[in-house]
Amino acid sequence: MTISASRLGITQSAASHRLREAERRIGISLVQRGETGFQLTPEGERLRRLGENFLAELFRLEQELEASAQEQRLLVRLGQATYSRYHWFPAFLEYLEAEDTNLTVDLSGNATSRPLASLIDGSVDVSLVFGREPALAQFKATKLGSDPIVAVMSANHPLAGEPVVNSLNMGDERFFVYPLTAEPGFDWTTLLGAPVEPFRRLTSMPTPEAVIDLVRASFGVALFSQWAIEPELADGTLVARPIADEGMYLDWWCVRRASDPNDGPAARLAAALLSWSAQSDRALSTLAFAADRPSL
Repeated sequence: MTISASRLGITQSAASHRLREAERRIGISLVQRGETGFQLTPEGERLRRLGENFLAELFRLEQELEASAQEQRLLVRLGQATYSRYHWFPAFLEYLEAEDTNLTVDLSGNATSRPLASLIDGSVDVSLVFGREPALAQFKATKLGSDPIVAVMSANHPLAGEPVVNSLNMGDERFFVYPLTAEPGFDWTTLLGAPVEPFRRLTSMPTPEAVIDLVRASFGVALFSQWAIEPELADGTLVARPIADEGMYLDWWCVRRASDPNDGPAARLAAALLSWSAQSDRALSTLAFAADRPSL
């Protein structure tokens, strides 16, 4: 209690009084005395975590507002599901600078594992997600296009010569998987269906970037949305093969909060992303989406 009072710049008795008043207002105990002093109750611990997150968000918002006021620019926080691959981002910023000079974009890693939850909690303003259009009324989604889901391997892998690579011809080859997101509905079985035959050697890795390193070294095969491995396809260190004769594709969406104004910064960024992603002549610099592809 003495340390807490010192951090707040008040006396110990004042800190004790504030604590008792807080407990009176919410009707539960927040601390309990232990052998080594005061300890937070489970409810107190929840309130502490919530307070820390709130103060961190408030501090971030204060910095953004100050920066926007000084530069007369509107900051939009952009997130991307699953893949921490931003080879397209510098070229997009160049495009955005010409299209909407009042917008500036900051990347947020929160959306990688929590693309929709990050919109809800306000840590991002726009998320790039794949699969079905988000059905919740609190989101507004713009379809960017469809991208092929491909089997990826090194150029000298035994399966690189096959026209199609899937569970039917992989045999005992190692198949790497990685978490798509921590949210429900984002997994390969939900998105693509169960494989015709089970994979015999399945290895889970923590990130897609770790899988890229292993696949590049010929340790196995993995599935990727093709745009995410465009740099490796371009330099020849990886090759991609369709996973079905007719190919399989996933829709990618630019999602924002429905409560945000249609002429607001998030909507303007979504419009710029839609225009940018349609420029197929810059496929290796952009998300490389093809809008006329069949999708899942």
